[in-house]
Amino acid sequence: MPEPALLLTCEHGGNQVPARHRRLFSGQKALLASHRGWDPGALALARLLAKELDAPLLACETTRLLADPNRSRGHRALFSEFTRPLPATEQQAILDAFWQPHRSAVQRAAADLLAGNRRVLHLAVHSFTPVLDNRERVMDLGLLYDPARSREARLAKAWQAVLARAAPHLRVRRNAPYRGAADGLTTTLRRSLGSGYLGLELEANQALFPDPCAAPPDLARLLAAALRTALTLLAQGG
Repeated sequence: MPEPALLLTCEHGGNQVPARHRRLFSGQKALLASHRGWDPGALALARLLAKELDAPLLACETTRLLADPNRSRGHRALFSEFTRPLPATEQQAILDAFWQPHRSAVQRAAADLLAGNRRVLHLAVHSFTPVLDNRERVMDLGLLYDPARSREARLAKAWQAVLARAAPHLRVRRNAPYRGAADGLTTTLRRSLGSGYLGLELEANQALFPDPCAAPPDLARLLAAALRTALTLLAQGG
């Protein structure tokens, strides 16, 4: 498998609330700071990875509670309880201003790289809360992919194997804590861009980020080096 061009994104990189919509989130400072408002640590990790991999990065820093850029139009989780009751015209204005621009930018960037390289790897960087619904998620990293797409499956398995050798202390699972074929931006792009597009999501446990606005440089170097090794092995037929 020839090595693809790389594109990084971060869909939940911040919890910013545009001034015109602050009324909707009055008294919700704690919620906005929680995992419901954004993915703590994800953008910091994505920036380090982009530097290590010498790859472009596109990020959305508006809170997901306005409209989730990792959810498709019509998905039940596209709007939160704060925006779901709004009139359709106001919802559409939110989509036009804060949801569509990120998704369109990623689509264009991936399509441009695909046209020039025949294959593109889109790595979407996210983070997950260590405890959800009183259940601990006993893993450090998740590699999400569509198991029906053989190239994505091979890459995820190779990346996991390289990480296991380089950092056996890290608990790395595939298609956890979410399913890689569930609704998301990568799922949308698989349909629109075809077989030359590879979409993987990297999910990092938020316990890895004591400072939600920072990420361990050693972790980024490890992940980037392991990904490069996995890509080289696959390109060589390993």
